[in-house]
Amino acid sequence: MPEALEKVSGIIRESSYSENPIINEGLIDLFDGNGKLLRPGLLLLSARFGKNGIQDKHYKLAAALEMLHVATLIHDDIIDDSPLRRGLPSVHSRYGKKNAVLIGDFLLSRCFVLTGEYTSPKNALYLARMIAIICTMEIEQNNDRWRNNVSKRSYLRKIMGKSAMLFSLACYVGAEEAKASNEVCMRLRRAGYNIGIAFQIIDDILDYSGDQEQVRKKLGNDITAGLITLPVLCAMPLDSTGTLRRIFSKNSFTPEEGELIFSLVRECGGTEAAGQCAQIYTNRAIREIGMLPATDTRDMLDSLARQLLVREQ
Repeated sequence: MPEALEKVSGIIRESSYSENPIINEGLIDLFDGNGKLLRPGLLLLSARFGKNGIQDKHYKLAAALEMLHVATLIHDDIIDDSPLRRGLPSVHSRYGKKNAVLIGDFLLSRCFVLTGEYTSPKNALYLARMIAIICTMEIEQNNDRWRNNVSKRSYLRKIMGKSAMLFSLACYVGAEEAKASNEVCMRLRRAGYNIGIAFQIIDDILDYSGDQEQVRKKLGNDITAGLITLPVLCAMPLDSTGTLRRIFSKNSFTPEEGELIFSLVRECGGTEAAGQCAQIYTNRAIREIGMLPATDTRDMLDSLARQLLVREQ
């Protein structure tokens, strides 16, 4: 798999090259920033369940999926005003927000070029719909900033659109383009969805309990942005003082209040409770994976789902 992912990285570098120095430098930094290439990896693993196996088009589609993911990260960082991405200054921190938006848009256009050339019209349509859903969920998340009445259901709906569906699409497209059976495609689709939900929950937990050098982004960034993520939602009912609910009812808070939120979420058990929720979704993914054909690939997918639950970055 490392060799396969290196091939994907090469396609990404080639496909995202631009003679414009700002675009080129900004994207080189991102794609040389030791990204996990998790979604491409899931796509390639899923392709192994098809009768045609991994073909050249799968590498192209895996690259397109990663380019879409990175484009959303660039736009996310602009919205959240995040100073770091993968341990490096974010694109908008280096080149300004206007240039960052255009760099993200440039990457999306390259993504569409690859998918238009190498996937079926049906799967290209899935990808286009995916972008619409991601944008809609970003707007909903932005509107929910500083609100203390966000429900867990609303939170899960947003991360479904922002994260889980991209994992689900990776698994489904990889298998479907390799001519796997419909049953296998749908099981992989559901497995990817549940892996994606668990992945995002763990990501939100790490904003409170991770090691900044390992996570490679500033901890507490969600707090600064006024985002109510699952660790906060789990901590609020456990906070007998009502401090968390009171602070998040305002349109902003002081640095001291931000530090208090950071402490209370951990002290009240918010990260542990959120971790239990991530475990539920991981178990669902493992159950779907366990019903796939018994192969080394199934074992690799099972191991990956378990490892992502206990990751530290």
